[in-house]
Amino acid sequence: MKDNVDVTRDRRVFIRPRDFFVLAVLIGLALILYIVTWTTRTSSECVAKIYHNGQLLEVVKLELGEEREFRFDLEPSIAIRQFADQSIAFMSSDCPDRVCVKSGRIKRPGEFAACVPNRFLIVIEGTAESSKGEDVDLVA
Repeated sequence: MKDNVDVTRDRRVFIRPRDFFVLAVLIGLALILYIVTWTTRTSSECVAKIYHNGQLLEVVKLELGEEREFRFDLEPSIAIRQFADQSIAFMSSDCPDRVCVKSGRIKRPGEFAACVPNRFLIVIEGTAESSKGEDVDLVA
């Protein structure tokens, strides 16, 4: 009986061809879910909310072809720019590491940029009316 157990251990393979098939199916499902969630995140209308120290300073409607620059009296060294391609970004700051400026443009709902030393935050939110009542309940 002991010889039979040793023989089966010698023939056991770590990864079998069907394991690659299962792995490919799982990767395919993950890619499909990622693509679906990425395409549904974009909305036709987006707004950028600019906060300073937790207080809402301005709500900027991101429209195609409109460019503006924002400066606030609270912190004149901060420059925020709205671009024509419906994006917004920190352009200048006096913070030591300038991570906020290096973060680049943001344009999709859910994205944000922050200048932590100066307590500024820009958050992009979607305002699409087409998703009324169709949100996924993640708590249940």
